[in-house]
This record gives sequence, structure tokens and C-alpha cells, in this order.
Amino acid sequence: MFQPSSSDISTIELRVGELYCQAERHFLKRFPRPTITMNLRGETAGQAWTEKNLLRLNKQLFLENREHFLEHTIGHEVAHLVAHQLFGRNIRPHGKEWQFIMEQVFHLPANRTHSYNTQNASKRPFLYSCSCEGKTIPLSTIRHNRAVKGTVYLCAQCREPLTFVEQISA
Repeated sequence: MFQPSSSDISTIELRVGELYCQAERHFLKRFPRPTITMNLRGETAGQAWTEKNLLRLNKQLFLENREHFLEHTIGHEVAHLVAHQLFGRNIRPHGKEWQFIMEQVFHLPANRTHSYNTQNASKRPFLYSCSCEGKTIPLSTIRHNRAVKGTVYLCAQCREPLTFVEQISA
């Protein structure tokens, strides 16, 4: 798996800084810069931990979608932090305050989800089958480990127990 280079990290930090400068010019207020980590895994592109002023980013999705990720995903997550710092904790995550920051301050569409291909970033690498013809069901490592220890998972359609087929290699 590729690792983000120091130049990638600098680019992310620069983009976060640009967004904060836009917010500061708009609201005439200084905002503390967040800590940025690239330790998010799975299908989620980014998370804003408002109470910790922390951005968690998915390095795999960043590496596969650099331009869009820099523009939209980082804008989306920074808007969460700015909205929290301006309006407090009792706002809806994708409510009118967040939407205002996305559209009027950052000039980005207020999309709640991404459309990245998450196949390489999936955190459900264990395939199971049931008695439904041709159907495979991906399970997370946690659920797979529970199944190995005796937890029985059932197919939602046929109600038959799931049987381990294979692990998808990364």
C-alpha cells in the first residue's frame, strides 16, 4: 500500500490552512488550527472530531482521489470544525450552519457523502456465503473474529447461518 509523502501531508495542511483563512476572512474571527491524522480506515473518507479539534482522514481514499479529496472532503470536514467553533455543540452535523459554511464561505456543494470507490479501503475483507444462490456477504474483521469464536450470523433474506468463504487480500 502506498504511503502519503511528506509533500502530500504538506498539501493537506496547506488546504486546511486555506479553508481556515477563508473562514477567518468571512467571520472576522480567528480559529485554532486542528490536529490532522491520516489513520482513518474503511469506507469513511474523513471525520471531524469537534470536541478535540481533530481531523481524521483516510489515507487510502486520499491517495486514490487526491484532487477531489483535497477540494471536497477536506472542505467538508473543516466546515464541521468551523461550524462547531462558531455555533457550539447543539447544531446538527449537516444542518443549516454547516451548509452555510460549505456553500457561502467555502463555495463548495454541501454534499453529505462521497462517491469514491472504496473497494481498496474496505474494512470488510471477509466474505461469507449463505444458501442464497451466488450471494456473498462481506463481514468486518471484528465480526469475522466473533464468528470464529462461535457467534452465528444469519443472512437477512434466507435466515440461514453464514459460512466463511475467503479473505479478500489488500
